[in-house]
Amino acid sequence: KGTYMPKKTGFTLIELLVASTIMIILVAVGMVSFSNAGKSARDAKRKSDLEMIRQALVLYRSDSGSYISGSSYTTLVAELIEQGYLSSPQPTDPKDGQECEDCDTKTYGYGYSGTATTFTLETTLEKDGTLYEVNNP
Repeated sequence: KGTYMPKKTGFTLIELLVASTIMIILVAVGMVSFSNAGKSARDAKRKSDLEMIRQALVLYRSDSGSYISGSSYTTLVAELIEQGYLSSPQPTDPKDGQECEDCDTKTYGYGYSGTATTFTLETTLEKDGTLYEVNNP
């Protein structure tokens, strides 16, 4: 008769390393996708905010005959809220005042410049860093 060797159960070191490597890769891919989804959502809010303000400015012009002159977004929005063309709270950038992750000098926020006959609303998109502008129709 031979000696009895019980069957060993469990995972080998190679199996554990392969499984942990696969999990690390899946987590990394998930984090990148989640980050891009957040950036896209914030960019969509930026675009819709500027479009809403553009529509309010167009209504303001149709009633008063001219756009609001100036170069301050805060003053513009305060005037549109006061006149009843926008409702409170004022539209703000999702990362208002926070620094750009990909650059050292740019902070997020909305900008406005306008005269009696023309205006430009602008913001920087987070996903690709491009300047997004909305002008009078």
